[in-house]
Amino acid sequence: MEYYSGGSMSLLKSNKGFLFVFPALIFLLLFAFIPFVRIVIYSFMDYNLMNDGNFIGLSNYSRLFQDHVFWMTLLNSFLFILATPVIIIISLTLALFLRDASARNSFLRSIYFFPVITPVVIAGIIWRWILSEDYGIMNYLLSLLGMENVQWLTLYPVNLFSVMLLTVWRGFGYYMMIFLAGLMIIPKELEESALLDGAGPLRRVIDIIIPQLKPVIIFVFVISSSAAIKIFTEIYILIPGTPMGNKSIVSFLFREAFERFEFGLSSAAGVILFLISLGFAFMNIRFLEKKWDT
Repeated sequence: MEYYSGGSMSLLKSNKGFLFVFPALIFLLLFAFIPFVRIVIYSFMDYNLMNDGNFIGLSNYSRLFQDHVFWMTLLNSFLFILATPVIIIISLTLALFLRDASARNSFLRSIYFFPVITPVVIAGIIWRWILSEDYGIMNYLLSLLGMENVQWLTLYPVNLFSVMLLTVWRGFGYYMMIFLAGLMIIPKELEESALLDGAGPLRRVIDIIIPQLKPVIIFVFVISSSAAIKIFTEIYILIPGTPMGNKSIVSFLFREAFERFEFGLSSAAGVILFLISLGFAFMNIRFLEKKWDT
């Protein structure tokens, strides 16, 4: 009887845990797993508004691999990863300077986090005004230095770096908060002992803080680089009129799906993007872990 009661209690506890995660599982099933399966199926079909879908095998993938614009957008998506180290350096540096719980630092944290909560449309309009080639603040400052105007929004690849500038501005506050959370769990005794041994601020950061923040840095690198590969909204707002070859693979996917209604081809591009993002995240984790262990 006691054994039965204990087993019932264990079963009840396990069921309670399942009940807590059940809503999330339903959400993932309806809005992640099922749509992904359908996209994979559509990628092997000639599916558009004119037909219900005919199975064509790997034809969509073959069309993509022969499309020069597709390769250009894929290359551009990888170029956006260059913004990831910049974001990490800026956000980690600010987190180190603002980790003390003072009123001044709390105020500065709020200021630096403000771009994160700024709607991307508003941020894009602001930066289009700043980088305008005719009346923008950036070119005005360059003219004061005797330099010529730069085509920030039309000249390739300068326009890509303009988008990176926007993404860095909008993202560094978010990653700063992640690093602040990571810094709070580092035992202060480690830094205090290093200080007693005569280690300076830079040496303490290199020998103590950064090794302790290894999991956080890996996490930030993976999610920021994955977001960089899938960038779309910033491009759509900041450089809408630029040729497709100057945009990202998600912009290519959007054009094929919602402007040309080539749902089969866009689904194939989406599957390729998913595999690239998955493989890239796996390689980043393996590379960074190996680099830290050596």
